[in-house]
Amino acid sequence: MNEKFYDLKKEKQDKMINGAMQIFARYGYRHASTDEMVKVSGVSKGLWFHYFENKKGLYTFVTGYALKYAILELSMVVDAKETDYFKLMIQMERGKMNMMEKYPFLPLFLVSLSKERDEEAISLIQEARERYDERISEIMIKADYSKIRAKAETGKVNKMITYTLEALTQEYYESAIFRKEQYLEEADSYLQMIKSLTYR
Repeated sequence: MNEKFYDLKKEKQDKMINGAMQIFARYGYRHASTDEMVKVSGVSKGLWFHYFENKKGLYTFVTGYALKYAILELSMVVDAKETDYFKLMIQMERGKMNMMEKYPFLPLFLVSLSKERDEEAISLIQEARERYDERISEIMIKADYSKIRAKAETGKVNKMITYTLEALTQEYYESAIFRKEQYLEEADSYLQMIKSLTYR
């Protein structure tokens, strides 16, 4: 990335970042088209390639930027004293909804990163993903799993919740309007159902 990107007005930076996030989130690394990014952002193709030499450099930058921003947002929303696993989960979902104020496609982009299977893409974002995963682990390490029934393995509970919330996020992005409060209510209803099935 050309460091002069940061000399651009913040509004233009965000248009480009949002455009890239939207297309990478919807199509994944391999099928994302810079032409589509130009179209949705309203920023000329020449400007894109002035600051980003190729799709590889753009993807690396946008992923690093998005994950740093996500970590910051989650750190502000999650209660440092909270230990209830399910409350921590809904707080993190609220943090993701807050991200949408500035970066509307960031929650979907996070889902796309977890589903990315292209080997080149995975190698490009490995360090940024590891930093993000470490921060999530730091948040969740204080979670109290003692109320979860022995038969309900915590690893499987985590996977079940992750799959449910990722699918719900994708479903809401496919609707005409993403209603954040409605999403949070529905996400919490699923979390409460899983809690009732897994808690002693």
